[in-house]
Amino acid sequence: MQRVAITGPGDTAQRQGDTAGTIVVARDELLQFGDGTLSGVLGRLPGLSVADGEIRMRGLGAGYTQVRVNGDPAPPGFSLDTLAPELVERIEIMRTTSAEYSAQAMAGSINIVLRKAVRGTRRDVKLGVARERNRWSPTATLQLADKHGDMAYVLAATLARTFYDSLPRVATDATAPNGTLLSRRRFDEDYHGRVDKASLAPRVTWTMANGDTLAWQSLIDIGRTATDGTSVETTLAGTPTRSPLSRFTASAEDDILRSDVNWSHRLGAARLTAKAGINSSRRRGDYRFTGSDLAGTPTMTRNVVSSARDDSAGSNGKLLMPLLPGHGVALGWDATYSRRRETRVQHDTAPADTVLDQDYTAGVTRLALFAQDEWDIGEHLQAYLGLRWEGLDSTTRGSTLAGVGTRASVWSPVLQALWKVPDRGQWRLAVARTYKAPLTRNLVPRRYTVNNDNSPGTPDIEGNPALRPELAWGVDGGWEAYFGGQGVVGVTGYARRISDVTVQRLFRDRDTWVSTLTNGGGATAHGIEFDAKVPLRSLLAAGPDLDLRVNASRNWSRVDAVPGPGNRLADQTPLTANLGADYRIGAAWSAGINYSYQGSSLSRRTPLLQAATGPVRTLDTYMAWNGGQHGKLRIGLVNLLRDARTDGQLYSGEDGATDRRTVTPTAATLRVQFDLPLGGPKR
Repeated sequence: MQRVAITGPGDTAQRQGDTAGTIVVARDELLQFGDGTLSGVLGRLPGLSVADGEIRMRGLGAGYTQVRVNGDPAPPGFSLDTLAPELVERIEIMRTTSAEYSAQAMAGSINIVLRKAVRGTRRDVKLGVARERNRWSPTATLQLADKHGDMAYVLAATLARTFYDSLPRVATDATAPNGTLLSRRRFDEDYHGRVDKASLAPRVTWTMANGDTLAWQSLIDIGRTATDGTSVETTLAGTPTRSPLSRFTASAEDDILRSDVNWSHRLGAARLTAKAGINSSRRRGDYRFTGSDLAGTPTMTRNVVSSARDDSAGSNGKLLMPLLPGHGVALGWDATYSRRRETRVQHDTAPADTVLDQDYTAGVTRLALFAQDEWDIGEHLQAYLGLRWEGLDSTTRGSTLAGVGTRASVWSPVLQALWKVPDRGQWRLAVARTYKAPLTRNLVPRRYTVNNDNSPGTPDIEGNPALRPELAWGVDGGWEAYFGGQGVVGVTGYARRISDVTVQRLFRDRDTWVSTLTNGGGATAHGIEFDAKVPLRSLLAAGPDLDLRVNASRNWSRVDAVPGPGNRLADQTPLTANLGADYRIGAAWSAGINYSYQGSSLSRRTPLLQAATGPVRTLDTYMAWNGGQHGKLRIGLVNLLRDARTDGQLYSGEDGATDRRTVTPTAATLRVQFDLPLGGPKR
């Protein structure tokens, strides 16, 4: 049983009273900077970072951080950026797991709660526009809410068109085993794209005469993407690649449907809740690559038609029973079946006419049973005991692959304790066993090919149907202090010991470099985090109406099978920090600023391949006007520092060395939003 008490934006009540210390980020805080995507919002929150569009806790993504939507694990193929922030009610950050939720949360979990009921009638339309690199990206959001007798509904819909540009500069060097320079090349790349999105999130709730509640909620997301790009190679030493001049065009159709029904029924002093839901996502892609030599003679023409379909269905529920005074005991289940099918037809017409036809299907069945007891031992001491059994059964088969299956089960005990010391803050301790199951797409042995300049730094990528789950024991501990109703200061630490860790395997298939994943021994991870939110008036009653925010996270990890230095786990981000302030200027105006920093990192992915990323510094600001029934205006300036993103890969082996370095310039973005109420009382 996880207690939820939301009383207002930025409220600390749930974190203070919850044994797990869940951090709740309310809707108003999510919308402060006018972000067009959730990834932009999450990068400012305590303990979180974003790398290559992937959300990370404790610097770890790639399946170590669990993302949930309305309490359920996000379906395969789900991307944070498919959700507009306007569709979200709040975000819950849990640094440790509980028996009720999936134990696939080694680094922690993020729960995205979609819009639910609001008080009274609501009719709002929000119009926005963003400008980056001289291109305008418009958005529109409609929100409707009302109540009729025992039925209440909320409907949120968004339309958006987003343009993006990328101008990376790539430099590569190749040397022989004796150090002789074999080649030196520079690539000037130019990519442009457009994404059209439409999202619809309805929710309907019925309250029945006997006190039962029935809720239906869905999310429909439709996306269309068009991209094109060019690459021009300059050869400074050695010979050019096969296609020093190249161009590609690509289009994709992405459709996502998520729908579930939730029922709550009281049985005397007990309560039964049950949920059943389906998820379906489809992606269809069309890709064309044309390469030529410096004289313009075609060297390669490739057409690829591909599709990926993820479908899943599941049910979960629990029976909550107050058996003894101070005890809240719950028993429950969680079952899901997911299936992924990929098809890919590649047709090369130059230098030779060849066809590659691939078709793979992977299925995963997951069943979990759990029991938990939240125990109020005394006035200042709370404890949580939980036990979860979770079984996984995966099977992969394809047109060129006989059926390959793996089966695993995990017992996950969970212990949490909260000790409140009057006037001296409170202490937390948690011990849990967690795991990381292979992503379904990593089980499919389909090969993703590189069109030009295949190398250890840019290899073809292939799935491995024999991947096994990673298992971990972990401990979390920390201290927190609360003041002034909204102020909080906290320090936490964590440690994990992982077995069957997933590592990268880099090998040569004739003249082609290929990368795949495999299980490779143990690993450790540990770190420390600090976060604080200080309303200045809680310290100085006559001070300005200013809230200060600061958080920082330092992370370390080591993979036993890979020699150091830099043998980090899954390219872990070593350091993240945020410093921000929000200032209310009278009753109508407010403004804010946030500085984010992600430290550079060196990661050794294999004994012969290492990767490096440079630091990322971001400065965002906003100003907002709240005119009540006259509307709201918000202006944001994002990425004012315009730091270029840098990364590189270095391979060094018996056959020589290759060095690849990429610098990608970035641009500032102007965002303007106007929120207009169409009638009805505001909440």
